[in-house]
Amino acid sequence: MIKIKTKGTRRVSKLTDRLDALGRVAPAPMGFAARPTVKATATMLLLGSAPAIDAAKYTGAEGVDAVIFTGSDALSEDVTKALEDTIWGVSVSDVDFAGLDALKDKGCDFVVPSSNDGSAATLRDDDMARGYEVDTSLTDKMARALEFLPVDLLLLTPPDSLWPLKLSSLIDLQATVGLVGSHFVLRVDSPPSLEDLEIIRNLPVDALLVDLSSTTSADLKKYRDCIDGLPPRKHRGGGGDHHDATMPQTGTFSGGHSHDHDDDDWDDRV
Repeated sequence: MIKIKTKGTRRVSKLTDRLDALGRVAPAPMGFAARPTVKATATMLLLGSAPAIDAAKYTGAEGVDAVIFTGSDALSEDVTKALEDTIWGVSVSDVDFAGLDALKDKGCDFVVPSSNDGSAATLRDDDMARGYEVDTSLTDKMARALEFLPVDLLLLTPPDSLWPLKLSSLIDLQATVGLVGSHFVLRVDSPPSLEDLEIIRNLPVDALLVDLSSTTSADLKKYRDCIDGLPPRKHRGGGGDHHDATMPQTGTFSGGHSHDHDDDDWDDRV
């Protein structure tokens, strides 16, 4: 057997880079100089959704880490240029390869199919990240499929309003999050308490998603303050990584998206 060393391909999605870095501490610089105070990155993100026709209102993305636009046809060239410093993606019902290329050229960072009835081209594996909509009725069969598809984040819709958090709701969410090794983004319709948010974050849920069209600036600030006020995530189990909570999958495929594309991959070749 001959071992051939191959370098893993790294996605260039800014959103997945931010998700992968959650809770990590930047390495201290080498040398003998005085070391600056090292601060860990955020442990949770805040995403917003809005109609593409209103995209001009969110070119600064103030208060949120990324924006999902619906109705990508309404994204004019002037608007996408103004979004240059904003991490943004689109929710689309159907798109072909040419459409994906056009979105990428405009600066689109991630794509979320809004319907299973659209073309499978929506999940083309390329430099843009891919999201997928799920709810707490997610089955084992679907979860296994999502492990193999090029999906980087799952947008989870709870059955009811979550706050104040009940034990029954927590169990339903954990049962879903534990099925797939992916970044989970939880849809919410009102700001949580810091205590409830910490419990949700530790499932783990990596981001909240709010509807910017119906969220007041005061509530948006509450979300932001609550997320920024979270304590560090406690490690659970062995290494305490994001994917310790996921269930092992059958077969030779290593389930879960470790998202660590910097490590070298080893392939066995005859």
